[in-house]
Amino acid sequence: MRPTSRFLLPLLTAGLLASGQAAETVTIGHVGPVSSLLKENAVSAENTLSAYFEELNKKGGVNGLKIKMVFGDDGFNPQKYAEETRRIIQESKPIAMLGAAGSAGPLELIKQNILSDAKIPLIAPISGAPALRSNPFMFHMRASWVDEMNKLGQQMASLGHQRIGVFFQNDQDGKFGLFAARQEAKKSNLEVVATGSYEKNTVNVDAAVKAINEQNPTAVLLLGTDDASGAFLKAYRKAGGSAQMYTVSVVGAKELIAAAGIDSARGTGISQVMPYIYSDSSALVKEYRAFVKRNKLKLGYVEFEYFVAANVVTEALKKVDKREVNGETLMAAIEALGTVNLGGYRLTFGPNQHVGSKFVEVTVIGPSGELIR
Repeated sequence: MRPTSRFLLPLLTAGLLASGQAAETVTIGHVGPVSSLLKENAVSAENTLSAYFEELNKKGGVNGLKIKMVFGDDGFNPQKYAEETRRIIQESKPIAMLGAAGSAGPLELIKQNILSDAKIPLIAPISGAPALRSNPFMFHMRASWVDEMNKLGQQMASLGHQRIGVFFQNDQDGKFGLFAARQEAKKSNLEVVATGSYEKNTVNVDAAVKAINEQNPTAVLLLGTDDASGAFLKAYRKAGGSAQMYTVSVVGAKELIAAAGIDSARGTGISQVMPYIYSDSSALVKEYRAFVKRNKLKLGYVEFEYFVAANVVTEALKKVDKREVNGETLMAAIEALGTVNLGGYRLTFGPNQHVGSKFVEVTVIGPSGELIR
């Protein structure tokens, strides 16, 4: 069993952990889908993490400890994600991995015991899949797929929808999403009358458009990547489909508009698992927006989630003696945070609570492409 609170600062000074990284710099790894259709978002995520820790290091780090980011590319392939994670662990001895696009890669880490063997956490995978939620080596900043589906189901029901369609990616993430959609639809007295899927790393959506359009649902839930969801939306509208569109937090509004066109994307509802980023809605969002501006970064919800995760790591490291930092002490410190207030946005962690937030709200793509609440 891995250590918990006994590794916190009061006992660390005893020098119990010979394996701790005593150097003035520690490493955090990130593996993203740079060589895939998700390249733009993947590069933006890397830039966000790099800029955050570069700024932190210029201010002296955390109690004098500097953080170095090391990156890998998985091409949006789960086996490659596991291979790249293992490579970074072997070559760079990170105290944590931070981020993942979807659940398939992290599920490979669980299957191959990569995190448990290395005794390091994976922090902030961009997935709401239930299968990741109970793993003791993973920490989540976001609400689950179930939480998002519940919110969207309530929204659909309140607007009078009864018959819905679901467009999903034919992989673990998409199937998790479809399952959650079916479960939450029942709770909101909705019926899933049509489904259509596409293969990962493609935008081949014609069969899905035909299958869903034939059943004439009044609302369609998009559970794909930005490009695939946009391709579906564009083709669906061209085929005469008139259903109200909804999608989930992993889909970016700007990316959806770029793929589908504003005429097709206008009015799409998007569930968000982070606070609204297009105004200074809280001190944390104001800080993030200023951070984006001074570093000339892309403003985005996934990027903001990584910004939040980096802040959580920073807060946790403050509780650990820099001479004794390793994966186990970092995990114990995150668990010991309890409720942490990041500029008005609260997350709660504990030994049996690795899901920091269940926040969900619905935003809508406005008339000119702006995202409104």
